[in-house]
Amino acid sequence: MRLLCILLALMSLPAAASDWTITAIDGDPAVGAPTISFGEDGISGATGCNRFSGSASASAGSLQIGPGLAMTRRACLGADLTAQEGRLTALLQGDVEMQPDPFDDSLTLVGNGVTARLVPGLPPPPVAAAAFLIVSGVEATLNVRRDASTRSGIVAHAPLGIILRNLGCEARSDRTWCRIGYIDASGLEGWAAAEYLAPASAIRRAGAELFDGIGRLDCRSGASEVARCEAGVARESDGSGAILIYLDDNRRLLLEFRGTSVAAAGADAGDAIATEVQEDAVLVTSGSDRITIPTAMLRGE
Repeated sequence: MRLLCILLALMSLPAAASDWTITAIDGDPAVGAPTISFGEDGISGATGCNRFSGSASASAGSLQIGPGLAMTRRACLGADLTAQEGRLTALLQGDVEMQPDPFDDSLTLVGNGVTARLVPGLPPPPVAAAAFLIVSGVEATLNVRRDASTRSGIVAHAPLGIILRNLGCEARSDRTWCRIGYIDASGLEGWAAAEYLAPASAIRRAGAELFDGIGRLDCRSGASEVARCEAGVARESDGSGAILIYLDDNRRLLLEFRGTSVAAAGADAGDAIATEVQEDAVLVTSGSDRITIPTAMLRGE
């Protein structure tokens, strides 16, 4: 019997959904909004760090997950995310017990010594609260209209991936619309459908020099003397973020961080860097460059 049909039979409630958010693992609150979706022939989702997918089947009260769960290989930032991914990977192997709760519509998965609590639905994209948005989910461009209506005239075509300023979102009878503004010299403003917009990540914002804070760091290139270099930080609500560092000879280094865990990001993601956590700073080595980042800057203090 197909997996989704089994789940529906187990839970004759509105909670019988195909998409779920993992809220707790072994009693600890989940970080990074991990999710799991049950399809007709398998499962897919995210650990909060990497995405996964695999084959699965179900019988009464039990989920059988096939071997060889496929997963992306992004390095997880921080010990919490790394440990969480390890526990979820252990859970999603072999036989997993499913325990629906008809009182709060939650679903608990138990397997291989790991317990995860799930609630129906995926985390809503926090479009309305984001200061900057990117165009997503379109093949090429998104229509920007004069007013919040599909009957209104088109004033621009926003290309996929462009960053726009969020000037406020409103729920209308047909959909939610967001008033957006271009961040270039045109100053163009208009309305766009919210389902084709997403919050601009800290990495994207830092790369576009849209910072939440700026500062100066101690930088050294090769055998040169220590000099002060400019840096800008963009932050996420969970304490992670990105920092863009302006090095000599018009070079830039983009890093992402979670706590004191730092890694190369964006166009620099393929570059190897070394980090050393000191008492009140993180020393980053990238090639011949050595940059000292105060932990206070990473924490927003």
